[in-house]
Amino acid sequence: TGTTERHPRTRMARVRGFSLIEILVVIVIVGVTTGLVVLSVRSSGEREVENAARRAQALVRLACERAMVGGRDIGFTVVRDGLRFGYFEIEGWRPLAEDGNDELRARPLGRDLALMAQREGVELPLPEEPEREPAFACLSSGELTPFVLRIDRPDASQPWELEGHLDGELTLQQVRRGF
Repeated sequence: TGTTERHPRTRMARVRGFSLIEILVVIVIVGVTTGLVVLSVRSSGEREVENAARRAQALVRLACERAMVGGRDIGFTVVRDGLRFGYFEIEGWRPLAEDGNDELRARPLGRDLALMAQREGVELPLPEEPEREPAFACLSSGELTPFVLRIDRPDASQPWELEGHLDGELTLQQVRRGF
């Protein structure tokens, strides 16, 4: 008789289903996974623009620090796909080439970016490659040609803006659309 009474209870225990804790754990896992997928899909353009802006800030900061430490002015200009740096020589400005291992070598900031540069409130045309003279300079005295560099992309909700000040300070912020 003892075996017959246990058999229905064992059968009932096997049929009972999922506990509330198990269901909650599954819901949390699905929610977190969905959130990660949404963030990665939605913000790929956002991240690309922010990364490009931070890269531009780091490169300009490096150029200015190098100019002060080395006692040698460094010029830079904005081209359609990024920044080009170079040194002021006796014979004029010498842009750095793409090859080589200098941190300031020519390389694009990112893909599908729309760059706009201003000096003294005037938007500058962006050539494919640097022209004879750079648009901006980091001076060995610590001064910087004031500028505004806006970095945008069609699939980003807001552009980023890097602003260089005469005293060498750089500010980076996300801004509303429209220059």
